[in-house]
Amino acid sequence: MLALVTGAGSGLGFAIADELARRGYDILAVSRTGGDIPLLRQKHPERKIEFLSMDLSVRENCLDLLEKTKDRNVSLLVCNAGFSAIGPLERTSLDKEIDIVNLNDVATLILVKSFLSRFLEKGKGRVLVVSSAASFSPAPYMAVYHASKAFVTYLVHGYHRELRNRKSEVTISQLCPGPFHSGFEKRAGMCFLRHTMPVEKIAGKAVSGCLKGKLTIVPGLEMKLAHLFSHLLPKRWMTVFLDKRREISEK
Repeated sequence: MLALVTGAGSGLGFAIADELARRGYDILAVSRTGGDIPLLRQKHPERKIEFLSMDLSVRENCLDLLEKTKDRNVSLLVCNAGFSAIGPLERTSLDKEIDIVNLNDVATLILVKSFLSRFLEKGKGRVLVVSSAASFSPAPYMAVYHASKAFVTYLVHGYHRELRNRKSEVTISQLCPGPFHSGFEKRAGMCFLRHTMPVEKIAGKAVSGCLKGKLTIVPGLEMKLAHLFSHLLPKRWMTVFLDKRREISEK
């Protein structure tokens, strides 16, 4: 069994790759830098751990990844690579926010659509897309990130219904975690001040849910309640509760 995991060099991507290796998967890890890949190899000497250095915010690199894997027997795709930015709209970089959309949305679309098509031809396969609790509602000072994750959620739900209509054994799942400590915070220029869940626990729940074919995986009671209330409250009220100013790092 071979799992392709994007953003696998650190953080949640690494934790998911670690969990999959523990469950018997060989890993094709994709990220901009190697990060903790040597540690993954050290922890799982019995598994084949490969690494490809790619910046998937560049469309051509996504297409190159598809070409490099066209003859590989990938049975599980984990689309995890993503990042964010935080700050007042007039101060955040437009170029950076375009890269957020390119990585969080365009790369996800290219890889998920392509691998689902491959899996449908084979009649089996699983896709796990890392979305976020941010997809539940818009938020000031992180508007682009929240919007990018809403795109991911709608994409997954749409493809899931297509697979159900076909009565296919191919499955797609989305993971919607709340805050957790990782390099994500540093790259976004923020620090989570609320309760966080250990990334290893999130990874365990993500892999278990994916292998069961669960559509939406929301780790933790607090995030499950947030998911529920996001369907009950008007979006403009949610933006009051999700004001991100207090999470903006002091420069």
